[in-house]
Amino acid sequence: MAQSHITEFSAMVFPQTFYEIAEACNKEIGFHGEIQKLHFNDPNFPKEAKCSLACALDKKGVFKADGTIDREKEKAIPEEIVKDEELKKKYLKAIEECDTSAKANKCETAFEFVKCLDTKAGVILR
Repeated sequence: MAQSHITEFSAMVFPQTFYEIAEACNKEIGFHGEIQKLHFNDPNFPKEAKCSLACALDKKGVFKADGTIDREKEKAIPEEIVKDEELKKKYLKAIEECDTSAKANKCETAFEFVKCLDTKAGVILR
């Protein structure tokens, strides 16, 4: 889903969409895989992938100063990237239901939150 035709420079300087931000974060963190192909229940989910998720959420302003997830700011993401109205409803409902508390670090917080979104809404990153 990431837009691979975007140059590294433009993705970092002009991250217009969530997918562009995610691509820039993959490069920034050094994650070379595709998060959408990983399984959130895999105990070996790569730390770099978790940190790439955190980077993208951070750049979208989703983290509060205390390390928790700001539900209201998270709600802007499906509004931007999800075209299917039924899926968007599921995603928004999942945002309300998933734990937004801070974990050991931002990487773990982002991972656990996105894992919950994926589980409840079904097709978050696929």
